[in-house]
Amino acid sequence: MKRWMTLAACIAPASAALCAMAGEVTLSQPGFGTSKVDASGRLVEDWGSVGFKLALNGRSEPLTFQVTPTKLNGVVSAASGKGAALGLTVESAAYRAPAFPSGLDVLTLKIANPGASDVTPLLTLDLPAGAVVGERSVAMGGRTVLSLPMAPNVDQEVREWGACDESQPMPGWGSPNVPCDPAFRNIRAGMGGVPIKYRFAVEPREAVTVALGFCESFWAVAGQRVMLARVEGAPRQSVDPVAKWGQHKPGILTFAGRDANGDGQIDVAVIPSSSAGDQNPILNAIWLLPAGAPADPATLISGAMNQSAMRFVDVGGPGDQAIYGSGKAEFTVTIPAKGSRELTFIVACPGASVTPPSRSAWSAATLLKAATDVARDAPAR
Repeated sequence: MKRWMTLAACIAPASAALCAMAGEVTLSQPGFGTSKVDASGRLVEDWGSVGFKLALNGRSEPLTFQVTPTKLNGVVSAASGKGAALGLTVESAAYRAPAFPSGLDVLTLKIANPGASDVTPLLTLDLPAGAVVGERSVAMGGRTVLSLPMAPNVDQEVREWGACDESQPMPGWGSPNVPCDPAFRNIRAGMGGVPIKYRFAVEPREAVTVALGFCESFWAVAGQRVMLARVEGAPRQSVDPVAKWGQHKPGILTFAGRDANGDGQIDVAVIPSSSAGDQNPILNAIWLLPAGAPADPATLISGAMNQSAMRFVDVGGPGDQAIYGSGKAEFTVTIPAKGSRELTFIVACPGASVTPPSRSAWSAATLLKAATDVARDAPAR
């Protein structure tokens, strides 16, 4: 099988047409929309733009690039950038990949160290205000917009409670057909099998009652969306909302939870069962109650216990939040003497979201192959 080349090898020699003056470059792919790389090398999308900074030995500099259009593998339209900071040289390449349904943008940095000693700079993503950094992703307004090449060093506020994953808020998704709290009209969904995970601050080793609310409003038959619900300190429970309560019918699972590891937090998760036809878990509501408190399902469903609960979460609704506030993502990157490191970021282009690496079928190599194949097969214009 042909081995796909590295960033440097993929960039075709620039022809006279491609050696235009540095400036803004449009990214496109036949059958998909466009985005752009601006004259400083920032990738610009409908959700904002992304750039980079480097820090080394107490000094910090933004990365700016001289940007020109180029071709990867001789056929894929791309933006090529060259820059330098803190004695390091940096090359960038950005292109549109034909990932269904709206495409994805791919941004690669190659950082080279011409010196005689290893260096370990700090690479920081320069993101819009409001960006929320997750375990391997960045979200804006509940939309996952960046897939990260490795786990970042996260510098941001950690809240007392919130979602700590890449699940998607979907307000108004539910259609309960009985009287109930409005929370049953909203969900988080773990699209592509992403777990729905929440974390709540409690006293170390504290015991609590946790109630989880579900309402299935897509499937009408049992056996499709089977999920596993887990609360720290309690046995996990399997749930098929249609089999247990019926379509459009709210239901409650309760757990005798406890901060089992003494870290002052209760972890809650809903994941898909491996046997489920639909691998997208959902969750509508969470109640934290004192240990041993009555947790009557009908009372919870009605919303009558929302105010008296230690914590009530309208999951996916207007009061929901991520465990992290806005912040920045930093990467500690060791670059050997006379060597280089290459990092690839998968970016949501207009109209699209990205899937976290653990759940995505795409990699840097397969995205470049797909872009190359489509560009080669496209009719000449």
